[in-house]
Amino acid sequence: MNFTCLDFETANPSRVSICAAGLAVFENGQLTEAPYWLVRPPKGHGWFHERLIECHGLTHLDVVDAPEFPAIAPELLTRVTQADLVIAHNAPFDIGHLCETLDHFGLPRPAFDYVCTYQLARRVWPGLPSHGLKALTAHIGHQFNHHHAQADAEAAGRVFLAMMHHTNATTPEELLQAAGVAAKRF
Repeated sequence: MNFTCLDFETANPSRVSICAAGLAVFENGQLTEAPYWLVRPPKGHGWFHERLIECHGLTHLDVVDAPEFPAIAPELLTRVTQADLVIAHNAPFDIGHLCETLDHFGLPRPAFDYVCTYQLARRVWPGLPSHGLKALTAHIGHQFNHHHAQADAEAAGRVFLAMMHHTNATTPEELLQAAGVAAKRF
């Protein structure tokens, strides 16, 4: 059971304004690596919205000397494509930003299967008042630095493992089957 969790933070509403990227690689239920990158959004997409600064704490000064996305893409995409499954909390956000950013830079879109822990949690724990990442981590007893790309990626993985345990699933496929959710293809 090998899966990689993905999370992005953005500078503004632009779908190509990724300013931080985090991964959490889990092998046989154990976190094995958790790379994190600051990313300089491309020209015209690099302004920082005040609301998002308040959320993740990053500003233009944090990323002014950081590489643009194409510099981190080979390492990030290698880890994503080597995973049996990619996991993201609120996957439409992260997958959408990945798609638009790859397109913006003319980079190829690799093939991988992904699933959203928000969608899964609504099926596995329907009675929870919220299925946001902060609420889910409180439910499973995991503390983390919310809105930090690496910490959010790891938290999504911890939530995924907790859902597997809750449903007595021994593989990600068993969890998806128990929840009635199918992985999507990127």
